[in-house]
Amino acid sequence: MWTGTEMLVWGGASGANGGELHADGAAFDPAKRTWHLLPPAPLSPRTGQAAVWSGHEMLVWGGYTHVGASAFAVTDSGAAYDPRSNRWQTLPSAALSPRADALGVWTGTAVLILGGHPAVTTATRRGFGDGALYEPTTGRWTYLAAPSHTGGHPLDWVAAIQARSELLAWSTWSATRYVGSSTYSQSGGTQLYSYAESAHRWQLLPASPASLPTVEDAIWTGREAIVSGITYNCGACSGPFVPEATATYDPTNNTWSRLPPDPLGGDGLGSAWTGAALFSFDAGGIYGSVSPGAASVYDPTTNTWQRTPSVPGGCDSAADPLWTGHQILMYCPRGTTGVSAAHDGLAFTPRS
Repeated sequence: MWTGTEMLVWGGASGANGGELHADGAAFDPAKRTWHLLPPAPLSPRTGQAAVWSGHEMLVWGGYTHVGASAFAVTDSGAAYDPRSNRWQTLPSAALSPRADALGVWTGTAVLILGGHPAVTTATRRGFGDGALYEPTTGRWTYLAAPSHTGGHPLDWVAAIQARSELLAWSTWSATRYVGSSTYSQSGGTQLYSYAESAHRWQLLPASPASLPTVEDAIWTGREAIVSGITYNCGACSGPFVPEATATYDPTNNTWSRLPPDPLGGDGLGSAWTGAALFSFDAGGIYGSVSPGAASVYDPTTNTWQRTPSVPGGCDSAADPLWTGHQILMYCPRGTTGVSAAHDGLAFTPRS
């Protein structure tokens, strides 16, 4: 995450099948082009943790503490790191069940932890619908119950952003209906909720034909949400790959607008909003027709995409791109398989 002067990196997994977990971290100063290690954290090694920047601290909570072929373990512990004092502080208990892959959002006054998954997911236990709010100024957690009106669909939170005075959160669902001994049909979609922190109330927002059936990520621009996903939810269907789609959502008017197709034509793209344009990056080139390391940028004033210079070799894993105010930063510790050159990150500076 970006602090305003440094990029912070903490925890994660490496090694064969991601089985080696870490509890260390480092900070990168792009002005000096130097790294320095963070002090040891009062946390166990983990991956899949929620992490939020509050404007003063990096708050880390939950995650997998063991990843193995026959066993997984999750945690409900957390801590906060203050770059000014270069110190960690353990967080009080969140009164949430242990989980990994929870969403973390800064609301402006509190850290919101939402959803996540148990150590092992099943057909009947895919994820959690509840969450909690943590106020750093008081050190208190407030439990956040799941929405009660879901239209009969289980909750599986996939994206959440703070939009002015409300939280916007997307939950996907899928269902299988057997129509014979060996024949079945599948359906699915995405539901959009808003949460008003002041009123402690969830609201299921009306669906729109222009909204994306499957959502992967969302970014708040200050006026609207930029939402990425794919154009339909087909389950385990066969056929040609469907590229990622991008749309904007205006919460004031509850309206959607589909953007032109991203020329990368892939899935699972990393994105960042610069304040004037949308940067898109394909780390591994797993899907679509582009090579690993391809990038593009969307200009809302012209409603057009443009390809940018690619990164030779790409990344075999990359965190979300960060916008520093004049440069895109990405933590990208390795190139893709077969690329000998190693690197710890990437920086892209657009033309002024």
